Amino acid sequence: MKINFKCVFIILLLAFVAVILISSCYLKFGIKKSGVGEIAQTKVDGIMILIESTDKPTGLLEMVSQMKERNIYGLLMVTPEFVNANCEDVKKALGYGNIEIVASNVGLPFWDVPYEEQKARIVEMLDGIESCTGVKPRIISSRYMASDMNTIKVAEELGIPYITARGTTGDKATVYQPEGYNVKILSVSNIPLVTFEYGSLCDYSFYERAGTPNDMKAELMRAIEPLTSKEKAWFGEYARVTPVSHTYIGGYLKQWNDMWLSFWDNAKVKWVNIDEFMAKPDWIIPLWQIPTNKNNPYTQEKIRPLIPYEEEEKVLNICQ
Repeated sequence: MKINFKCVFIILLLAFVAVILISSCYLKFGIKKSGVGEIAQTKVDGIMILIESTDKPTGLLEMVSQMKERNIYGLLMVTPEFVNANCEDVKKALGYGNIEIVASNVGLPFWDVPYEEQKARIVEMLDGIESCTGVKPRIISSRYMASDMNTIKVAEELGIPYITARGTTGDKATVYQPEGYNVKILSVSNIPLVTFEYGSLCDYSFYERAGTPNDMKAELMRAIEPLTSKEKAWFGEYARVTPVSHTYIGGYLKQWNDMWLSFWDNAKVKWVNIDEFMAKPDWIIPLWQIPTNKNNPYTQEKIRPLIPYEEEEKVLNICQ
């Protein structure tokens, strides 16, 4: 049989072009196998964390409403004292359906606090918040997102599935599960940038230390970049991020609120609820092996915002 070399050449050329196109798609979109029958992440998983650390819910409903419009899930860190002083506003926030409460001890970090003392305060937090909302919180925290071994043991005893921890893996959020426990630890995103280092990936961390919305936006965009193979080996394979806002900044100061809206509208993030976010631990290791970060760089000499709060332009028509 006579071979048609022209046809063979055309077929080989088309096959070569197809290989080039497929390779380009892999490089551009990050579509690759991470295991048998499993496709690797193409977007980072994200969940917002909102913190109320003042007496009034300034900017809270504004921010929750803006998040709801964009199908963004979040956690709301509050004390029982705040909840009961602002019960109706808290219930309005929960009514949007995209927010879950974190029972938090804003005044004192849960580092090296005795077991019985932590337990008494955590029970008080859970009961106090439930008395307003009718729902017992499923995640607990404290100032600086702090927790320790005693927090884990209290959560296990009380049947609380999640606790927070100060970040241990740069701007990547990491999920730890101690062996033998039913509790998972959300180690939040931190700022690896030297000039803001050790703060959580939070507008307060930038604002209070002479940072601008553009500084934070740049760090947020770096935080959602795909993990390198080295980062996966160091920190765990799942790409996660936990941007944080103190709502009296992010929901009320206009230039900071504009930054959040721009980030939400342009970032390639898969916004998920807490159960999906925590579903697959990065590390299942013995309790003693879980790292703890106690850095909290908010000393008086480092609190120097570029623009005093009173002089910042505020968001108009704020939700009430």
